[in-house]
Amino acid sequence: MSGFGFNAGQQESIAIDKNSGWPELSTGDFRSHRRIPEFFEEQAIADSLYRSVAEVQQQLTHFIISNDETDTDVPFSLDASLVPDFSEQQVSIYRAAVYARSHADLLGYFSAVDQKEAGNNKAQDEEQQNALLGQSNRSVRLLLGLGRAGVHSL
Repeated sequence: MSGFGFNAGQQESIAIDKNSGWPELSTGDFRSHRRIPEFFEEQAIADSLYRSVAEVQQQLTHFIISNDETDTDVPFSLDASLVPDFSEQQVSIYRAAVYARSHADLLGYFSAVDQKEAGNNKAQDEEQQNALLGQSNRSVRLLLGLGRAGVHSL
């Protein structure tokens, strides 16, 4: 092997939200679902997943709490600690929301690490980031039992 090649080796997957009651995610699962190469630092991916988990969880709980007076029918229940009782299907949708948001969050990091001038580097594409955030928002809306787009009263 030449001295110019880089081999980061296999990094150990980091569990996300292991003891919170919310669905457990991991950096390894994220890599698999989003086809993220192994040379990106595991801790940077974990940090992004933690941020994305917090954002999605805040969106879900805020919507449910703020709409509790209007008796909104959300297709899952929250226990006293505001942890949802998700079905297996809803866990899959939650995972999609978090992973898409984290993927969008990491595009700048991917761009900084992947400096290839040749080819179509989507890591620097703002439209790609917006598309990923749109995927996340659609998944959150689906979890809340809402359509793809809606208008809230002002």
